[in-house]
Amino acid sequence: MSQQQDLSAQINQDFSEVTDLLVALGDKKRLEILSKLITAYHQDPLCVKDLTELTNISRPAVSHHLKILKEAGIINYTKKGTQSYYYIDNVQTNIAKMQQLTDDLLKITC
Repeated sequence: MSQQQDLSAQINQDFSEVTDLLVALGDKKRLEILSKLITAYHQDPLCVKDLTELTNISRPAVSHHLKILKEAGIINYTKKGTQSYYYIDNVQTNIAKMQQLTDDLLKITC
């Protein structure tokens, strides 16, 4: 296999590892929710009610978007009683995956 084919295979692998991440980040409402969670990163996690108030997005929509962000590995939650509190998670891992994709794309285009 040539170096070009190896790199192409690596880029395909890189894309497959970040597909869920890219899809999750491809929605303005999810980015708004994520922004609020990032702002609260060094404070207490936020519940659906908090996020609904901070974003003016309906409660069902916030829950839906949180599910997608969680499935993508961007956020996680902790339970306190009956409430779930959400927070940013896997930041370094997700950045490393995106950086790998970027680095490999630069290799093929430069």
